[in-house]
Amino acid sequence: MTGINLAQTLAIESQIRLPGSAGRLMKQIRDIEAVAPLFRDAGLVKAVRRPAVIDLSVSGVATRSAVKNALGGFIYACAGVRTDMLIAQNQISTRGSDSISELDDIDFEAQRKRLDLIEMRHGYRLAERLLSEASPSHLILLDTPLFISRDLVPQRHHKKHRGDYDKTREVIEQFWERHRPELFPWNPRGPVMASIVAERFSAIVSIARRDLRTAEGRNHLLLSDGFDEDRAARLLGLDEKLSGIGDQRFVHGILGSFTRTMAYRMTESQSRMAPEEAVAAGLIGFHYRGGRGSDIQMVQLAGEEQDWDSAALDAVAWKLMVLDMQSQRRAYPLPQVLGYEQLKALDQFAAYYRAGLSDAMRQNDIEETWLSGLDEE
Repeated sequence: MTGINLAQTLAIESQIRLPGSAGRLMKQIRDIEAVAPLFRDAGLVKAVRRPAVIDLSVSGVATRSAVKNALGGFIYACAGVRTDMLIAQNQISTRGSDSISELDDIDFEAQRKRLDLIEMRHGYRLAERLLSEASPSHLILLDTPLFISRDLVPQRHHKKHRGDYDKTREVIEQFWERHRPELFPWNPRGPVMASIVAERFSAIVSIARRDLRTAEGRNHLLLSDGFDEDRAARLLGLDEKLSGIGDQRFVHGILGSFTRTMAYRMTESQSRMAPEEAVAAGLIGFHYRGGRGSDIQMVQLAGEEQDWDSAALDAVAWKLMVLDMQSQRRAYPLPQVLGYEQLKALDQFAAYYRAGLSDAMRQNDIEETWLSGLDEE
């Protein structure tokens, strides 16, 4: 029996489906173009002006971890790199760098979550070293969340996960106890500490679907960031148009070059973040885009509505935007990009560590059946 091969099936299917797919995408684009001005008028999307001449000192922390199979289990290498940069009259130079690393064995129990917690500790420790210097940077960037989210909370029977969780919680708690008075906005002249994460594309869309005429509907928004209640009423009844568009596609459609979303509270929807005392002072976020070809990023900032206004948020936004000099997707601010270049060596060092572990065990006459597991991938 002769049938149709796969190439012919795909060719036929593509011809049948192509007009319908193109039509749906064109409708979504028209819907985005119709809705985008409403978001702008209500203050949910804002254009950000940047100065022509830039003077800025910034430090970016990049973290990464690598895992290798060894002896029927795993070893890991985790590291953080801080790159200090200076922009003076639009001229860019590096001022220095710092790093921290950790190599050890690890089991499979909540492995990725434990590594995430270690990376958070590294980021905070590098930031603390910077703040101990005489002239810290104006802007400090982390690539891990500012606080521990509830999905990183260990289960009761995961003792090693609990150990890493408690260590990280203590590091973050002590950092904010010591340094909050030094940081903006609590110190108007202090450095800004921000976290750059790529997540939660649905946040601004889900907020827009609420009834923004009520206090409950507006409780996520920072009203100090220029919210226009009268114009926001025009967003009512948009569920039908928004439901046909994916959140990620919609956010990409409404955010153009050098724009950001209105800031919103992250503590309203993310309860049980830790440490509780540090989180109690507030956590806000907004999405932003630099160049048109750049990826959309989200920034986290500590504080509450009384601490931030539109001018202060715009000042953070334009600094982040001008540091996105890659004009390509998944591009972090330039200091972190340089840090990630150094972290590319982490896999190789993990392999060296595994080789050294093998040699050390052979010197102690460990049986060959165990040693053979060290080189497995």
